[in-house]
Amino acid sequence: MRHLLDDVMDTQGTWIRVYVGKETIQDPFEKDVTIVCTNPITIRAIVEDLTNAQAQWKMPGIKVAKVKDIFVERKHRSLLEQSYKIEYQGEMYEGWKEFGKLQIREQPGVGHGTGYLRLYIYSKVV
Repeated sequence: MRHLLDDVMDTQGTWIRVYVGKETIQDPFEKDVTIVCTNPITIRAIVEDLTNAQAQWKMPGIKVAKVKDIFVERKHRSLLEQSYKIEYQGEMYEGWKEFGKLQIREQPGVGHGTGYLRLYIYSKVV
């Protein structure tokens, strides 16, 4: 039995690129950190737009230009937790983090090991 999100992923899923970042401490006394991004890994996702009002309600205290709600397969959890930036349609986004941890919610699946993850990505106001 297939989950409804499986059918939606097959028909409406788009490709996003996930950039994993590696931190290097330049000066331990000054706390200078340099982040180097690796080559992107492409995964399939369902991407929905959120309005600014929805963003203020769901992500309080963050000033954003654009916000997206994305669904990805559960098997990509470790990749997303290590992500530094996420690219969607040529624009760069950040994952919503609290206390340095990416906020990921589990969406239940039908069988063992199935399911989806839901998270918010956003671009900041410049």
